[in-house]
Amino acid sequence: MPFVGRTAALAVLHEAAGQGRNLVLVTGTAGMGKTALLVKFAEEYGRNDILWGTCWGDAPALWPWTQAVPQLKDLARIEDRLELFDAISRCITKTVVILDDLQWSDPSSLALIRYLMGAPHLHRLLILGAYRDDEANADLAALSTAAQRLPLRGLARSEADELIETAAKPWADSIYERSGGNPFFLRELSQVVASGGAVAGVPRAIREVVSRRLARLSGGCVQTLEAAAVAGPRPLPDVLAEALGVPPTQIAEHIEEAAGVLSLAGFEHDLYRESIYASLSASQRVELHHRIAQALLRRRERGAHVHPAELAGHFALGVAAGGPEPVLRWALSAAAADRARFAFAEAAGHLARARDAAVAAGVALSKPDLVNMLAVEAADRLRAADPRAAQELLTQAWALASEIGDPEQLGMVALGIERIGARFAMPRHDLIAVLDQAQAVLQGTETAIEAQVTAGLARQLQHSVPSERPRARPLAQRAVEIARTLGDPATLADCLLAEHDCLWAPGTAPQRLPIAREIAVLAQLAADSERHAQALLLVANALLETGSPAFRPALAEYFHHGGQLRQARQQYLLRTREAALAILDGDAERGEQLSREAAAMGEAISDPDAGNVAMSQRLELIRLSGDPTALRQFAAEAVRWWVGVPAHAHAVAAGFLARAGDLDEARQELDLVRSLGEWRLDRSYLWSVFMGEMTEAAVRLHDRPFCAELLAELLPVADACAVNGALICFMGANAHRIGQLYAALDQPAQARQWWQRALQTHRALGARAWEKSSREAMGDDRPVFVQDGQLWQLSYEGRSAIVRDAKGLRDLATLISRPGVDISAVDLAAAAVIDSAGPILDRAALASYRQRLRDIDEQLTASRDDIGRHMRLTDERETLLAELRQATRPSGESRNLGMTTAERCRKAVTARIRDTISRIKPVLPELAVHLDRSIRTGLSCRYDPITTDQAKA
Repeated sequence: MPFVGRTAALAVLHEAAGQGRNLVLVTGTAGMGKTALLVKFAEEYGRNDILWGTCWGDAPALWPWTQAVPQLKDLARIEDRLELFDAISRCITKTVVILDDLQWSDPSSLALIRYLMGAPHLHRLLILGAYRDDEANADLAALSTAAQRLPLRGLARSEADELIETAAKPWADSIYERSGGNPFFLRELSQVVASGGAVAGVPRAIREVVSRRLARLSGGCVQTLEAAAVAGPRPLPDVLAEALGVPPTQIAEHIEEAAGVLSLAGFEHDLYRESIYASLSASQRVELHHRIAQALLRRRERGAHVHPAELAGHFALGVAAGGPEPVLRWALSAAAADRARFAFAEAAGHLARARDAAVAAGVALSKPDLVNMLAVEAADRLRAADPRAAQELLTQAWALASEIGDPEQLGMVALGIERIGARFAMPRHDLIAVLDQAQAVLQGTETAIEAQVTAGLARQLQHSVPSERPRARPLAQRAVEIARTLGDPATLADCLLAEHDCLWAPGTAPQRLPIAREIAVLAQLAADSERHAQALLLVANALLETGSPAFRPALAEYFHHGGQLRQARQQYLLRTREAALAILDGDAERGEQLSREAAAMGEAISDPDAGNVAMSQRLELIRLSGDPTALRQFAAEAVRWWVGVPAHAHAVAAGFLARAGDLDEARQELDLVRSLGEWRLDRSYLWSVFMGEMTEAAVRLHDRPFCAELLAELLPVADACAVNGALICFMGANAHRIGQLYAALDQPAQARQWWQRALQTHRALGARAWEKSSREAMGDDRPVFVQDGQLWQLSYEGRSAIVRDAKGLRDLATLISRPGVDISAVDLAAAAVIDSAGPILDRAALASYRQRLRDIDEQLTASRDDIGRHMRLTDERETLLAELRQATRPSGESRNLGMTTAERCRKAVTARIRDTISRIKPVLPELAVHLDRSIRTGLSCRYDPITTDQAKA
């Protein structure tokens, strides 16, 4: 068949091939010449530089890529989807990949196209795809928006003449009109006319044209074509021979006779196969599908490669002839094969087609088999981010399992329903009722399924509303008790997770930490990478709640292991915790960006708690911003969102309205919370959050009685930090709120003590925003010293400077980090390197002492009206004079006497601190003055910060 009328389209393909990475999709209806265009391009470009794959309906996942990249069969061992995609990309050695018939593509094949379009090492790759635009699925339509589309339309009248045979020229106008310029229809209609037929029929009746062509073939050849049409786009001669019960040589003869319609490479055009298939009666199709399935099964038994999806498809369509058993077996096998490739939507599709085929054929699957298929398909739908479809399937499965009354099946379906879950702190009565029923029928069986269902019930009770939670922990303990007798690490890990969650209350992190660590070990033994990552996150979370800086390496380990899990939900969870860490580190801008990205990912996969996570992180971000408008808006949104936990919702509203200055509205919200009384009962991991917001409201409202109540609640967990969920957001040390409450109760000494504890915790954790909050609460405007290699950045009162490293800078940084604390000079100095044979004071130190005395004399003159300062300076002058008398001879020279280690350290530290302050003075004079007034040196050194206001006074 000549190449006609597509020269412009062909030029577009060649241009695309020279542009680097590109995706071009050729579209058009059946017979419009898409494949012919691709073939012509391949001939001109060079077939040896092109990889080619073709899709078809019931093929396994990644089928076109399996043809294009032969090494793909050797990559089945890879357990991670993105790792698999990367491995495939490394096998692509050509610059052009052609994928035909994409209208029949599977989701994984399209996902791989998207991946390759972003692979940095494939910057010269051109992917050419072709599909029927009137049969495109939603995924393909979405992909086309990111591609260069090349639509093919009917040929022009002048171009059509080249396809019309000479004998049919007199009817050329009629042929063109009836074909609509479709090249395939043009050729077929012209051949019918040229052979003596009439131009009857229209393109929509192309099957009649094909039938006339088949009428010239022998009966055996037609039977071969019919079997080939059922077998698929590329039928195998040995399979056709076995299905028809004829020798392979006869199949070869029939293929030769059918030249122009069928070859060893397959049908010349899909419309031939589709037309032949459509001409078969329903009973013929069923019988042929069953025969093809049996022939493929025997081919597989001979050692040839036959994908389970091929067997599943044929057995399903031939179910009326072969019965339900092979349909069930091969559908499950095909689903397992695609599931291993992380093609969950395709895996579910095999099971759905098997069920639909059985229903259409009037063949009943047994109820237990149907329950199993529905449950397995639901699990795949859930992992494919389609919880709604999973819920519908499990509802059907639950009804059937209830009819059967089999405890194991009831438990299996109940666990499937439990995996879908619900939003945290929302009523989930239907879910709990299902688990209750399953647990009741399983009770006493002492099996893994009983342990898992009991654990699931405990989890759901704990995550429901407060009134449901008292039942949770005994059930979790019972589940662990059963699991420890079974020797199954996966079941024990599942049950320990329930015990961990039921124990989750303020101040329980030390008890939860060993449980989380045991879950991590068990998950590794069970080769459950998702559970292992979850356990690592719980370890990091527990450490953060205790205020331990060790949470950072634990969280880094979670990021490392979680980053290797490429499932969409695992990537979503990872992004939420990256956002949480950025917010904790004080990088609000990055935290907000990551949180938004995570929210979009969570919505895309329909995660049931994505909204709660996004709201919780926004809560902290808006609190940090302090914007009154945003605070008011979030207060209203919190009440609408957390409708299932009104105490939490209205406590958040009270705190945010109080910060915005709307004290009357804040009072109303706080009174509502107190009237509910639930805030005393709810000890979930939300407790610390709404306690913090109630504290904020009570303090700003000057509600001293309620401040006293809140203080009594917080003191038992004074050493803990508030963490929302499993490290969803850090909400500060409880010591900070205790300091607020003491201040509101007019006990400033205690308030400062607790703020100091909070400050130390926040500094140790690297929680910069909260460290700032604690400092501001104390009225502390201390300088900041940050070392970067051989340089230090010093900041004070909004000004900064860079100075070179020196021992005195390290001494000052240590003292400033522990205000009000005596630190011995021995601890500050490297005593071992100080030479005891040298003078007590070297020249620089002696000069520094004398300069300090001169400075003090000047300051004494200027401070006569400030009695307190005058006394401090007088004391320091007397101390310096006493030290100079001990360290110098009457002549003024330094004594060279043996000294104790403490004296040597005192001398060295004092000298280098004073020398450093003098070096700071030219670049940051205000800081130098502050340090001069606030640093005390001697055998013990101390930083007693004098604030700007005190200095002015």
